[in-house]
Amino acid sequence: MLLENTLVERRSLLRLVEENFQEFVPGAREMPEPEFFPLGEDSWSYRMGPLWISVRRDLDGHFPGAYEIALLLRESGKSYVLAPLPGRNGHVVHRIGDFPVVVFPYVEHAAAGPKSPTAGQIELLVRQLREVHAFDPPASRPVDVPTEDFHFPFDNDLDKALEAAQDGATARCGPYGPLLADLVARNGDHLAALREEAASVAARCTALWRGERPALTHGDPSLSNVVFGRGVDIIDWGGAMWAPPERDWAALSRVFGTAPEGRPEFLRFYELRWTLAEIAEYGSRFTGPHTGDADDHAMWDRLQRYLPPP
Repeated sequence: MLLENTLVERRSLLRLVEENFQEFVPGAREMPEPEFFPLGEDSWSYRMGPLWISVRRDLDGHFPGAYEIALLLRESGKSYVLAPLPGRNGHVVHRIGDFPVVVFPYVEHAAAGPKSPTAGQIELLVRQLREVHAFDPPASRPVDVPTEDFHFPFDNDLDKALEAAQDGATARCGPYGPLLADLVARNGDHLAALREEAASVAARCTALWRGERPALTHGDPSLSNVVFGRGVDIIDWGGAMWAPPERDWAALSRVFGTAPEGRPEFLRFYELRWTLAEIAEYGSRFTGPHTGDADDHAMWDRLQRYLPPP
């Protein structure tokens, strides 16, 4: 997010570090102030000395097990997995108010922003993802990670956003409310066709996947979540899920234009799921009160990427 979350006070972040990560920072009198970084689309990011603090905004649901399994991946020898640190209380995920919080070691090149990869780096990323797909957690440390069910968790949000835009209920929500109504009016048939195809593809995938061993997938190996430097490091495991490997291959194809071959039905499902989830998220933003701030502007730009130009 580009703007700080006013519901999370910096003194709460300080207290979290003092109670659970004191050994990573100097004594309390020299405790560094959290520094906000306007990065990421699903979190509020802070640096605090040698620590990177991520206040989560996981709209499809927050699953602590996703971060816990990242730690298991790291401990199994996969050094390219940038996993969170467990606190003194043994937890990987903490809470401040209504928000989950995850703490990582600060990595300079991860905070520097996206860097375009070479063909060799993409090949390395594919090999690493294949290793992740084959990962089998130790039975002694069970972790609750979601399993793909080919449902669309954002369907209700999308319904509400479209209905509000069509009924004129967005007109007084903020500056993008009337623009959303116009966008939905122009693209009603297109959205209906996308949703109809998505339901059909999801049904085919459900039948095809029955009985198949699921792979551990990252879900969004994109420029925001993969650090290309001397090696290739993968960050932000909050969307980890047991799913067909095409979940990651579809993301690589969308972001980098290349990926291993995959089954067309699954690749199309994840393409449609991503598109409709983005429309639901950004459309919902403008069905409630908003001011037209920097985050609103960025989300409006993103929304338009997923719909035909006027």
